[in-house]
Amino acid sequence: MTSIPILIADKFDISRCGIEAIINQSKSTIVIKSVCTADDLIKAYVGRPDALCIISSNITDKNIHQLMEKLYSCNSNAKVVVISNSADIIHLNQALRAGVNGYLIKTISSKKLIEAIASAYKGDQVFSKSVSRLIVGKYADLAKSTAGSKNFSITKREKEILALIVDGYTSSNIAKLLYISPRTVETHRSNLMQKLNIKNTAGLVRFAMEQPNLL
Repeated sequence: MTSIPILIADKFDISRCGIEAIINQSKSTIVIKSVCTADDLIKAYVGRPDALCIISSNITDKNIHQLMEKLYSCNSNAKVVVISNSADIIHLNQALRAGVNGYLIKTISSKKLIEAIASAYKGDQVFSKSVSRLIVGKYADLAKSTAGSKNFSITKREKEILALIVDGYTSSNIAKLLYISPRTVETHRSNLMQKLNIKNTAGLVRFAMEQPNLL
């Protein structure tokens, strides 16, 4: 099995080296390069646009939108996971709107980090549990003016699947939880995207953030 290539950007040596050590302990992942700044990450990504980028929220030489634009210019399907010391609502919102594949807290276990990397590399959205709770809870105020007035023709099953997507579950996990096939989950996911005119999982998560009453 080919190892998933990883690029790491973290301002602090101890944090960066710790993440690198965890990743390199796994046979399924390998760190190609670890850097201190967003600019250095972009330079490294030009040579390895197939890599998944793990970006610490302490990187400050570019905001997340600027960084994602640069990465997308190299690969329109760039995979990026933010890792942070805490679930900061403002930074989380910015990261999701920029199109990242996930947002993890640094208290995550080594095993969960490797699992999250594998899921994100496949295109799934990944979140630490505290981040998932923040998404479905703290965004309620943002939707008060519109949530009650919009009528989306989403079925009960589609709402269940959307809620599980927001919680960070993969299609195979959702299938096991709901006792249905992964293909059925993908069909519901596809129907949701079509109904809501949304192109990817990140868009579904943002929709759920803005319409929390649906869940």
